[in-house]
Amino acid sequence: MIYECPSGHICFSKDDLSNCGMRGCNKQTDIVSPIDIKWFYKINKNGLCINRPDLHMIIEDTNMPKDVKKQIQKIFPNYY
Repeated sequence: MIYECPSGHICFSKDDLSNCGMRGCNKQTDIVSPIDIKWFYKINKNGLCINRPDLHMIIEDTNMPKDVKKQIQKIFPNYY
């Protein structure tokens, strides 16, 4: 699932996150999407957190699979 906290941290996690998974942040999260992008678990088995302004790095990364980029663009359509 994909979560976001009020600080703008986006968390990709297979576990339910009631609090943000970003190191040093413990704010409550809201579910952005029930979609699970399993590719992120190759980076870290527990998931990944990224700052919202850095989402463009996923799209611009030439090593990122195209299906992951499409999923991100579909979930965050107004961001790009």
